[in-house]
Amino acid sequence: MDKSLIREIKCIINEIEEHDYISKVKYVIFLICKELYNSKNEYPVKNPSIFKEYSNFDLKDKKAEKRIEEFTGINEGNIKVSSFYPASLYESLLTGKEKKSLGQVYTPFEIIDKMLCEVFAIKKIDGSVRILDPSCGGGYFLIELYKYISSTHPELDKRYIAENMLFGIDIDDFSIFLSKIGLIFHTGLDNIKFNIYKGDFLIDNINMDKFDIIIGNPPYVGHKNSSASYKRLLYEKYSGVFYDKADVFYCFFNKGKEELKTDGIIAFITSRYFMEALYAEGLRNFIKENFNIVKIIDYKGEPAFKRAMVSPAIIILSNFWNKSIFSYVKKDKDVFESYEYAQDKLKDSGWIILKDEDEKLFEKIDSISNTYIKDVCTIKQGIITGCDKAFILTEEVIEKYGIERFLLRKWIKNSNISKKNIKYNNLYLLYSDMIENENDCSNAINYLSGYKDKLMNRRECKSGLRKWYELQWGRSKSDYDNPKIIFPYKSKQNNFYYDDEAYYCSADIYLMNNFSKDVPVDYLISYLNSEIFEFYLKCQVKRVGKNVYEYYPNKINNLKIYLPQKNTAQNFSDLENFSIEIFMKKMFNISEMEVNIIKNHL
Repeated sequence: MDKSLIREIKCIINEIEEHDYISKVKYVIFLICKELYNSKNEYPVKNPSIFKEYSNFDLKDKKAEKRIEEFTGINEGNIKVSSFYPASLYESLLTGKEKKSLGQVYTPFEIIDKMLCEVFAIKKIDGSVRILDPSCGGGYFLIELYKYISSTHPELDKRYIAENMLFGIDIDDFSIFLSKIGLIFHTGLDNIKFNIYKGDFLIDNINMDKFDIIIGNPPYVGHKNSSASYKRLLYEKYSGVFYDKADVFYCFFNKGKEELKTDGIIAFITSRYFMEALYAEGLRNFIKENFNIVKIIDYKGEPAFKRAMVSPAIIILSNFWNKSIFSYVKKDKDVFESYEYAQDKLKDSGWIILKDEDEKLFEKIDSISNTYIKDVCTIKQGIITGCDKAFILTEEVIEKYGIERFLLRKWIKNSNISKKNIKYNNLYLLYSDMIENENDCSNAINYLSGYKDKLMNRRECKSGLRKWYELQWGRSKSDYDNPKIIFPYKSKQNNFYYDDEAYYCSADIYLMNNFSKDVPVDYLISYLNSEIFEFYLKCQVKRVGKNVYEYYPNKINNLKIYLPQKNTAQNFSDLENFSIEIFMKKMFNISEMEVNIIKNHL
């Protein structure tokens, strides 16, 4: 549906009174589907029972009904019922904020098509095949499955496909309506006996027997967005894959295994982070122990969903695939690259999947590296103010309120750091943790009083852990006043900077201090910024955006570096005349071919 029609529909929605926006959207889509369903020219109707079944979405607004009737009549030639996706209209009418609150991210058609082609390349279609989408949402997968099967197997009856081969589950009533009405439009059938059920695939006992194919886009729900009671249920039921800060979609693999036939296939598109995430070790082990991996299509931080921040991967798993080698496809710099990889080489600690030549180089660097970063320093997170608007000040504000100068510290964020310098923006942190008595710093307290209600509402203040004017997590002052290595949490390249100017850092920056006496700091900072170490690091850490990597302490701590013998290290005191790159090439015996491999990764 084109943008002009969407604008018309939004005008109709805005004219409806007394209801929240999402309810009005559902109502208008309900009305449009009803009008299209009853269109004489496009779709003959016998008994529109689906609209009786989902009458809870009917707000009974006569004015809106008339507007929609006129709208569909005028645009009868612009809307082809047999190819209309109600979920697509729903998606178009929701803002980014509403999509986030509802947790609804629909899968692009090109990805669905790719998944179907991959699945049916290894799984034969016949009348006995049962296919489940365990979180069917607006029915995109079910509709595309119907279209694929009916077009490639014309011998199969259309009604039989819809009623005997396709199954769906979703927790949302309106999503189920969208799935059902979408299938009605695309099949041209009436009175379909749907196998689409309202429920939670992970928790509810919906007896549907086992399936040949389980396919879909499980909801990406982080641990922070799940209720404590729901997490307890998942902890009890899926303890092998779901624990600590695991994501809910991990459980779909476990439950999928339970509902799969012995010769079945699972095809999911999920966040790619399970391949590396600290709390996905149980899931990685579960997949290795219970399935043969057929293919992984890894988008490696490249965008695949509109307005979705999470980078996806498609993973296809089989119960009957008898090969120990799987196909790994990665999208890198807008190009898909494919190679084979042995499943038994995957480690539970994290899946590092590299081409042969890249893997050999990585393993060489890893084997020669002799010291974990966690053994030579401590890594800590930057400061969380709890209200940057109150605590991060410009010179203008400082002068206006006469803020006591001894409380101020230079303030930087992630974007200010590079390996060569700090781009300081003349911002200051009001380090209020130094205020012992409110009367001692009256100007600062007077200024902060303007934010008192918001500051008092912080969790730590409510619990009595912090005074209302203190920083939420001010950390230790000495960590910032003393020399340290700082680096951004997310970056396109290694940006480790040696700070001896006492910058105070936001929470999107991490700092290294408490250095081992055996490690010259000049050597360490040069090493961390070297091309060889950057290659080694990027082989292991999460890629979270287009060429953007996550420098998370738990991961960085467990990377290894090479430390020379003490007598060798002492020769590095004059680092202005010392090339870390030349030294490391010698230490790791890096060939010219390997130099090119490294540069291709950077």
